[in-house]
Amino acid sequence: MRNTITIILLLVFGTVFSQDDCKDYKENYIPKNLKDAIEYLNCELSESDKTEFKNKEEDDAVTELHFGTGMGIRNGWELWKGKNQISRFFNSKGISHPDDISSIILTSFHRELNNKPIDLDSQIKYYKSYWENSRKELEEKEQNQIELSKKEFDNFEINESVKIEFEINKQGKNVWAYRIQKYPNLNEEPNCYIKGTIIKKKKKTRKRGKYILTILLSDICGNEKAIFNGEEDGLNINQEYDFSLMNFKISKN
Repeated sequence: MRNTITIILLLVFGTVFSQDDCKDYKENYIPKNLKDAIEYLNCELSESDKTEFKNKEEDDAVTELHFGTGMGIRNGWELWKGKNQISRFFNSKGISHPDDISSIILTSFHRELNNKPIDLDSQIKYYKSYWENSRKELEEKEQNQIELSKKEFDNFEINESVKIEFEINKQGKNVWAYRIQKYPNLNEEPNCYIKGTIIKKKKKTRKRGKYILTILLSDICGNEKAIFNGEEDGLNINQEYDFSLMNFKISKN
């Protein structure tokens, strides 16, 4: 046993196997690049464990080890810190997320055992495409939410009574208020509608939550005040607060 990754490899694969042509890896050794990582794994695993890994379908083999050996790679090789040589190796190729790095390492090792081309470029392209598509999807959803907020904003009037969806929890004398998240929508259910009156409407063009209603609170579900955002004096009746239509579910009372 040499370090954290070795311990987890033992748990997943079995007994450490030492080959005559392997390096004498020092304690807490962290590979420098993909080639070095493959050599390390090849030296640390027994022939029977490598055969078991090799004979599984690629996707199944890598997925099964994501929370075992994959976690050992991410933690033992300090990928979350992103400051060592192997992190810089992958960062230079546009790959920075530890989950992606560990998956590429395991996929490459599986291909090496099966005498298949590692095809690192295609692997990198896959993860870059995944994050780019995720970014575009997120931007599209956010833009749709902004447009919805604008429509709601235009539909509200000054001096109009409104209610805001919250979850209220009481702990002794303290009342805790948690907003029902609007974007992204987590399908949370409110147990309280904090009520008030719109006294001002504001647009902040340079901010994400730019459609804002200033609301004078009149009722916090029968309470005079509630802790909100960790602040003991978070919400109080007869006081006004800004609520972004991007973040809060607000409707006419």
